[in-house]
Amino acid sequence: MTNNIFHFRVLVDQAEEAFRDIEIMSSDSFEDLHLAVVKAFEFSGDEIASFYMSNEDWDKGEEITQMDMEGMGAEGIKTMKDTPLHEMVFEPGQKLLYLYDFMRMWIFFVELVSISEPEADQTYPLVILTVGDAPNESSKELVESFQIDFDGDFDDDFEEEEGFENIDDYDEII
Repeated sequence: MTNNIFHFRVLVDQAEEAFRDIEIMSSDSFEDLHLAVVKAFEFSGDEIASFYMSNEDWDKGEEITQMDMEGMGAEGIKTMKDTPLHEMVFEPGQKLLYLYDFMRMWIFFVELVSISEPEADQTYPLVILTVGDAPNESSKELVESFQIDFDGDFDDDFEEEEGFENIDDYDEII
């Protein structure tokens, strides 16, 4: 396969419009695209992420994960490191979802805009267009299901089991 340049538009899901156009070699991996997106939006890169193949309605399809899930019993899942872009992306208009930080759920809409020949003496990946300010990585609230209410009164939820001795019953611990 000829090593082409994929021109992706990457739009972050936030109130203020912000996107980056990134050019990357078609032979580069999804991990290389992940690193390019993180760098383009000035994120730390310390959080877990995944790409998902998508359709016209931006539905989540097949996952390309950052972590190798085979050791956890999941077989046949593609990893970013081992999956070249050209294996999953073929034509302009193809869409991907990129989820970064599953606790904050940063969602990026990624679309292949065009395919071209590489320019001589150019190093890729390359951000070729920047529109809008990148959000602060920690500016998004944690997803509710991951939040824990440490201010709540836990005693109301606790039912004493028969035979349990309350620690407050002891005057002195030796």
